[in-house]
Amino acid sequence: MARLTIGIRDTGAYSTRGTGKGGLLAESAAILRALQRGVAPAELRAAVLAGRILPQRARVTREGILKRLAHRLLDHGQPWIFEALLAALDQGERSPEFLSSLLLRYALQDRLVFDFVTGPLWAHWCEGRLGVDRDDLLAFFDQARDEQPQIGRWTEPTRKRLAGDILSCLRDLGLLEGTQRKRLIRPVLPISTAEHVLRVLIGEGKRGAEILEDPTWRIFLCTPNDVADVLTRLSQTRRIGFERAGSHVVLHTPADWVTLT
Repeated sequence: MARLTIGIRDTGAYSTRGTGKGGLLAESAAILRALQRGVAPAELRAAVLAGRILPQRARVTREGILKRLAHRLLDHGQPWIFEALLAALDQGERSPEFLSSLLLRYALQDRLVFDFVTGPLWAHWCEGRLGVDRDDLLAFFDQARDEQPQIGRWTEPTRKRLAGDILSCLRDLGLLEGTQRKRLIRPVLPISTAEHVLRVLIGEGKRGAEILEDPTWRIFLCTPNDVADVLTRLSQTRRIGFERAGSHVVLHTPADWVTLT
């Protein structure tokens, strides 16, 4: 089945792209800082392969990391997202702003991860079942096989490795905690990352109350009331206008958010 990635949200078939070594926080920061210093995007791959940006010894390892991070952080083609990532990084590699931005990009750029987080993990959170393990993802793979038949071609070692890697990445990026036994925790959602989410949704054509109810906010384990609270705080910065009275929502955002360019 052909894989389609449209703009800032992966809409293609589930894949094993999520295999890797955790959240790659330091590597993400190194790639972004290199671009911030003036390394041209066309020169980035050569610089990484030459060992001038990433510390890993093996060239093939550096190349694999770049491929994953380019898809996650750069291939969306949106200058404003790149600027938002740099602004978050300026707060520090371990800052809530940067961690939450990386979590958002990871989930949006991998449909499998997005569907798992906003489906089974969201259900766990709502039901108060905070424990999460590899079997939850393996069960998710089985449930998705009818709509995603390529899953049936994945070997058992591939399924287990992918499940473990996704859980490790979600832990590194602040949605889970623990090593052998992982638990859901609510990630911090700074107003800068909330603005990032909101701008994505506005660009996708969402308006009014459907903004509050969009499942994208579930990445941060937010209910519609939680979203209203964070948008109220965002409105206090005068970046947006937001009012909510019952089911009636008034939301004003900058005109250039309407088009994803």
